[in-house]
Amino acid sequence: MLLYKDKTMKKILFVLFFAGSFQVASAAVVSFDKFATMDLITIADRDTAKTNREVGKLNEKIIKLQTEMNEIQQRLPERQSAVEEHSKASGEAQEKSRKTAVSAVGGDVGDARKAAKAARRAANETDDAESASKKLERDQKRLQAITKEIDKSQKKMEKLQQEG
Repeated sequence: MLLYKDKTMKKILFVLFFAGSFQVASAAVVSFDKFATMDLITIADRDTAKTNREVGKLNEKIIKLQTEMNEIQQRLPERQSAVEEHSKASGEAQEKSRKTAVSAVGGDVGDARKAAKAARRAANETDDAESASKKLERDQKRLQAITKEIDKSQKKMEKLQQEG
């Protein structure tokens, strides 16, 4: 009979051990799934936050570019009128220099000095006209570059928003 009780006791202990092991194993799987899900959610939140930061940076960049573009566009009429004024003044100074040079050919030293002075004035006016023209051209090129940059940033922002 002792042998019978021993086998029964072994069976009971085995069943208890097996049931306890099963509970521990199933609890571990449940907690693993819970943490795995939490990790996936945390990763998704991090990706969303990263995307939102990038979109925010792109928005700031676009706003700065648009501000710069507005400033340049406001300057353009001034630059265009300056080019016209300097071109006109340059043409007038060159014509005056030409006339003074023609009169200096048959004239005295005073006429030659006046011709030299008129030539310097014409050269200065021409330099001013070229400088104004270069400023206008630089502003126009910058406007084109800003427009391209804004378009590029907007496309990148749209792509990020579609992915996120």
